Amino acid sequence: MNYDELNTKGEGIRNSLVEAGLYEEIQYESPQTEDRRLTTATSYPIKAFEKFLGFYDNFEKIAFNPSVSFNTDFSFCISSCRYIKEDGRDFVRLDGETLTTYNKKAENALNYFRRKFNLHGSFQFNIQRFRRYENAKGMSESSAVAAAVALSLVDNVFPDTRNRGSIASRFARLVSGSGTRACISGLSIWLSYPGINSDQSFAIKLRDNPMKFHYGIFPNPRNIATDKAHETAVKSIFYESWLRDKYDALYEGLRDNFNEEFLLKRGQKDSLNLHSVLLSGGLLVQSPESVSLLGKILDFQRKNEGIYLNADTGPSIMIGAMEKSLLDEFVEFSGHNYLEGSFDFRKHLNKEAEFRKQSEEFFSSSD
Repeated sequence: MNYDELNTKGEGIRNSLVEAGLYEEIQYESPQTEDRRLTTATSYPIKAFEKFLGFYDNFEKIAFNPSVSFNTDFSFCISSCRYIKEDGRDFVRLDGETLTTYNKKAENALNYFRRKFNLHGSFQFNIQRFRRYENAKGMSESSAVAAAVALSLVDNVFPDTRNRGSIASRFARLVSGSGTRACISGLSIWLSYPGINSDQSFAIKLRDNPMKFHYGIFPNPRNIATDKAHETAVKSIFYESWLRDKYDALYEGLRDNFNEEFLLKRGQKDSLNLHSVLLSGGLLVQSPESVSLLGKILDFQRKNEGIYLNADTGPSIMIGAMEKSLLDEFVEFSGHNYLEGSFDFRKHLNKEAEFRKQSEEFFSSSD
């Protein structure tokens, strides 16, 4: 793989963002830890129009290409972070459970964070997911969890920083690459490519969430490990040509400010490319039910322009259109009901205050 070529393309995208006044390098302020300080943050999962699979740097979690996404409201996550001055007392409580697997996943990222800022003490997290569905894969829940955790951590250690989203985004990627973009509210691009400075690989807000189109999703519960998809993709004979197509699309999107119709079209093309890459490596992440649904979407598209699909490394499939009537017509055509998405995230503001109070009670009882 030609890393120099990818670096040059990535630097070109970075320069375009600088010229547009969107990109600003992170400037770290001095950490300000306070024993028993509690901070709480909320995040929403993302849906990618320009996707990524494969890490150029597995330790730093640097992807081979930038990626673009927007926030959805199919679920959300709230994280409360408490700092205590005693060492060796990190823990993660997720959905009411404290498990070794959760602690181990957080351990490397927290140790990295402490080493970078010469911190001592422990970080304790109480995290809760809130879903509008029972169970599904491909809904990007992990992005919301990683982002909420990173935001609550940054709020705790850097309470006065003006770079909150950027710093949280930079560290969220150590837990989940998609979490990098979920830290930013709106349409965002994660600037990531071979050779980028690790401190400057974070998500940048392009603009507010794209409000002009309508979207919904068909949740499907089949479970495929995302790590397996990363491993499979980079071994595909089509991986390099997929990357080149993505960089070309990013340049095109930047020229036209990533208009909504371009994003919907690109989301479908990149979804089909992603699954072709995975299939070439022998990995099928779709289920019989989602393959049947995909067929119905493609059949419907032949006679109805303006409706598009979007699918990640799971069998849950999103549909989007500039006109909501197209989504409703597809439901009638297919016999499948979708979970409708929106761009209104204000309705959950009271939930964060309620959860913060619950976390205060939980942490007090655990001392």
